[in-house]
Amino acid sequence: MAQDTREPGTFDAATLLQEIADGVGVVDASGEILWMSGRLVAQDPETLRKFADAARESLREPAIGRRTQLKRFRAQGRSFEVTISALGPSPERALAILVNVSNRQHLLDRVEAVDAAGASLLDLDAVIVNPLNVAERLKLIEGRIEQAFRDLFGAANFEVRLLDRKSRVLELVIHRGIDPLPIGRQMKAEPEGHGITGWVATTGESVLCRDPQHDTRYMPGLPGCRCALTAPLLLHDRVVGTANLESGDPRAFEEEDRLLLELYGRYIAMALNILDMLIVERYTTNQRVSGSVREEIAVPVRNVRESVDALKALLADGPAADALKRLELHLGTLESRLKAASEGFRGVLGVDRVEKGSGDAGLLVGRRVLVADDEAGIREAILTILGQHGAKVSIFGTGQEALQALAEAKAKGEPFEMVLSDVRMPDRNGYEIFRAAKDCDPDMPVILMTGFGYDPHHSIVRSSQEGLHCFLFKPFQAQQLLDEVRKALTEPPPPPPAE
Repeated sequence: MAQDTREPGTFDAATLLQEIADGVGVVDASGEILWMSGRLVAQDPETLRKFADAARESLREPAIGRRTQLKRFRAQGRSFEVTISALGPSPERALAILVNVSNRQHLLDRVEAVDAAGASLLDLDAVIVNPLNVAERLKLIEGRIEQAFRDLFGAANFEVRLLDRKSRVLELVIHRGIDPLPIGRQMKAEPEGHGITGWVATTGESVLCRDPQHDTRYMPGLPGCRCALTAPLLLHDRVVGTANLESGDPRAFEEEDRLLLELYGRYIAMALNILDMLIVERYTTNQRVSGSVREEIAVPVRNVRESVDALKALLADGPAADALKRLELHLGTLESRLKAASEGFRGVLGVDRVEKGSGDAGLLVGRRVLVADDEAGIREAILTILGQHGAKVSIFGTGQEALQALAEAKAKGEPFEMVLSDVRMPDRNGYEIFRAAKDCDPDMPVILMTGFGYDPHHSIVRSSQEGLHCFLFKPFQAQQLLDEVRKALTEPPPPPPAE
């Protein structure tokens, strides 16, 4: 036996061919494999056949002699690439190299799936979206996000939070399976004391937590969580929120999932940003229109008012003076209604047109109702409407006062029977009021009110998931308010959301 005189670590050409990729072969124009490496011999028959077919097809193409070609195929659930180069000037035989690219192809397939799911989020088709109000648009986006989390990551337990740039509070927008924080507690974009989510929102870096029970940054969320994945929602490289997935399976998420969630998070950020821009546009457009209306009517109303004042100076008493007083009263009503109609996003319309005690057969008599709104006009209008129908209405100008009143009434054994709350107050949001009411009594009906759908904390959608009776967009008619109150007191509460 001849002694091997090669230097240690060196290989001859034959050895190199045997070790290249997942197999090397020489194929002729008929598709016959003239020679194959040991690795190619080890492949299954279907892979060998498709390998030979790829080389044969390349040899039949005129350009094979001038360049290397790349062919792809799938066999036995795996993805392969074949690099084919002609041997010699006449393309009768080719050297073909087989590479198993299943892992890479799997990643590419998942990236394409993420892109498709992201495109679905951004596809706010006018025919579908225009008829929807803001809450319904957010619910549409939310449904697509939930479906993507399930399809792309197999995640049934998740939460999405948006960052308030001024307060640095991470507001809960969407959640499934992970219980929200208790009322009064907040999660902020801070590196310490606010869980992994707070750290991610601060640094803009995603985290794959494989052992939540021993990670000092982890804040308890899903009971029995064994694996958590948190990524930032980035809009032009600015953190606007976070997405958090949790599972009881310690192997639920891998590094690949972390990278893909970062990518999908960018789509979520863009979709929610578009929605917020639509909200702001509607809000500011209404303000501009309202300003124009007020400017147009200000001069003629002022002229009428001056004429009335001039007539009052001439007619001190008598029948004409009485008629003038009535005219002045009607003018005051006209001014207040024009003001309410032009302001749009405030007020309750038609308060004086609701018939006292009409249509409820005493349904509201004695009912204890809590109203929370930081606008005095709204509170007083609802007090007047419901009070005229016999309800015992308690009004509060802050969310904290409302929360305290709910707790005290329950402690006294005289809980409220209904709650109406604005979604946007300086100290609390509508969801916190809703949650506190449901904690007092799961069947207590709650109605939320909002100005033109502007709901920065997304209280409406979150509450709708958990049994909100309805929401009213300001301005609303007094009769509409009465109708919804009656429905809430007579209809059974909405069923709990399906898991």
